[in-house]
Formats: sequence, C-alpha cells, structure tokens
Amino acid sequence: MHRIEPCRDDGQLREYIDAYWRRGHVLAHDERMFAFTYRTRWVNRSAFPRGTSVLGVYDDDNRMLGFLGAIVAPYPRPTSYWLALWHVLPELKGTGMGGQLLARMQEIALAADGWIGTFGAGPEALPVYLKRGFTVRAGRRWTYQPSDRPEIAMPELRHAAERLPDSAWLAHRFEQHPVYSYDRRPGGIFRTETNEWGVVTHCVRLEENWWNDVNAAFKAGCAQAQRIGRPYLMDAWSFECPGAGWTLAADDLPSVFHPPQARGNLIYAVGKPFIPTHIHKGDCDQDRPNVLATEPSRVAAVQYSR
Repeated sequence: MHRIEPCRDDGQLREYIDAYWRRGHVLAHDERMFAFTYRTRWVNRSAFPRGTSVLGVYDDDNRMLGFLGAIVAPYPRPTSYWLALWHVLPELKGTGMGGQLLARMQEIALAADGWIGTFGAGPEALPVYLKRGFTVRAGRRWTYQPSDRPEIAMPELRHAAERLPDSAWLAHRFEQHPVYSYDRRPGGIFRTETNEWGVVTHCVRLEENWWNDVNAAFKAGCAQAQRIGRPYLMDAWSFECPGAGWTLAADDLPSVFHPPQARGNLIYAVGKPFIPTHIHKGDCDQDRPNVLATEPSRVAAVQYSR
C-alpha cells in the first residue's frame, strides 16, 4: 500500500533528493537552503504539522517513494504554493502516483482559498497540469543591450484575485537568502555573477519603471566583465518583450541554474486559478544555486552605486 502524507522526516527527504533527484543537490546538502525553500514563515501548520511544505509518498515500511515540494508564499494570493521539485521512483512511473501528489497539494492550496502553480515547468509535465485544470503560458528569456530612450512599460491588467509580493516576502526572498546577495533598486532587483561562461547580470525582478536602473546595472556589469576580459550579458524572463533594448536570448547562452549551461530559453508558467500577470526569475526557485557552494562565504552580487 502507498500513502501520501506531509513529509515525515526532513533528513529522509534530503537523502531522497540526493539519491534520486541529483547527486550533490543544494537542497540535500545545505540546511539553510532547504529551510529557506520548504520552511517559510507562511507554511500552514495545520496542513504541514512539521512545518515542511512537502508531500511524500510512503510504503508500509515508511520508505519514501516520491515527493512534491512547494514554496509557501503570500503572493499571488495571500496563501500560495509555488511548486518546487516533483519526483517519484521509477517503480511508480505510470501508476498515477505523481498526479495524485499534485492533486493532494492542489486540494491543500484551494482549501485555503489559495493559489497553486509554478514558474519553470518542463514540457513533459504540461499534460498533467492541463488535465488538472491549470492555466499554462510560455515564458521566454530575454537579453539586454542599452537603449537610447526610456521605455515606459504598459501595465497589464492583473487578475482580480492577484496581489503583488509584499515587503515581508521581498525581504525573505532577497534580503535573507542564505547564499546569494541582491541589489535592490526601485526599477528592479539584480544579481551579478562571474561563472565559467563569463559575467552575467540576472534581472530577477523588473518593475514598470525599470529603464534607469537596468541601464545602470548593465553599465556596471559590463565594466566588470571588461576588467577581467570576459563576455557579458544581462538577462530577464518575461511573457512578452519587456521593452526597448530587449531581444530573445540565443539558445547557446547559459541559463537558469548552476552550473551554467544551455537549457533552452522557453519554459512554462502554470497556475490555478490563474497565472500571475508577470513572471520574474526570482519567482518560485528559479534563482538559486543548483549544487552546494564550494566556498563557505556568501556568493555576493556586485553592489552597484549610482
């Protein structure tokens, strides 16, 4: 017999992630990142008594056979479940157990009049989401070259039930991140890294008045790359072109996670009962290290000055 219930043991889950999701995965080896992802202050203890927002599949011997995790956040509805990591063992493939995990997490979210979805769904998962009534929309990756004119972004009409992230969530996500440091500006939130490809500035959040701050961040990042003789790019994710200066990213550029490698520049946002108006790289777990950092200190982003 197989049963689905809230995660019984964080250590068991982390061992499962390391063994079956990816060896050396940061969530398996970094307790801070694990707690940052699955133990946010918004987790409903009545649904997840241990405070870890993960559902597991267990057999009669309490062996974990699969799991579905969620980042519990206060947007785009006050109770929201951003799905992050979903896996079942090969022995359960084709049994419908993965769909049952999703159905149970969906029940928990909707029982709280909440929202459930993710940014970063792969094409193989889309039929499961569509079958369960989720809305699906493709997001694309864009790269930037400075524009000679300010771009006033036209605001899109938000869903009546959609709310923007509040200051408490932004502080959690960008000020209290256990690994990365971010540069927060009125026009957006940025993180610049030097990796094996070169120097990359990730626009992890863009606001409507992004133009001045994007250009300032680009200038600083480009200067850093020139000093060390490396290529430079600035990227962002969006449903539509963010504005002047933005073009679709080439397929051979490093993409979402570490280690940087080309993973394509089209991924999907899914949501129920709606999809947020905008997507950002800071949504869900789309801006996190994928493997354990090799240095004990924080991986600091470049702090720009005006």
